Amino acid sequence: MKHFKSFFKDVWNYVKVWRELSSIVVGFILWMKSHILLRWIDPTSATYDAGIFQIILFAVIALFVLHGVVRILMKLIWPTTDNYLDNEFATDFKTLESWQKLKLTTSIFFAFLFAAVLLARVL
Repeated sequence: MKHFKSFFKDVWNYVKVWRELSSIVVGFILWMKSHILLRWIDPTSATYDAGIFQIILFAVIALFVLHGVVRILMKLIWPTTDNYLDNEFATDFKTLESWQKLKLTTSIFFAFLFAAVLLARVL
């Protein structure tokens, strides 16, 4: 029993740090139970199979590959920007006002989100 509690405490601490995992779990649960709602609305409706997740997986893979390609191109074409991102960006970010940090952070988040959705629609 003690080992059981320790396991769940470790899992809970992990989930507290990686809160984003909860949205993935909720998404999978909704997908697993979506057939109930779909069939209630339309008894003749078909549901997606598990292959639909390949689109998301390929979009994530493409995002990582393109991120690597862009960083390599930055290093080759304009090495000053690559050096800035690696060595000075964190220091400069800490000196920003809170509203500037918020604006920059949400812009980057939505840029990544938009890129992932765009890649998922293109693939």
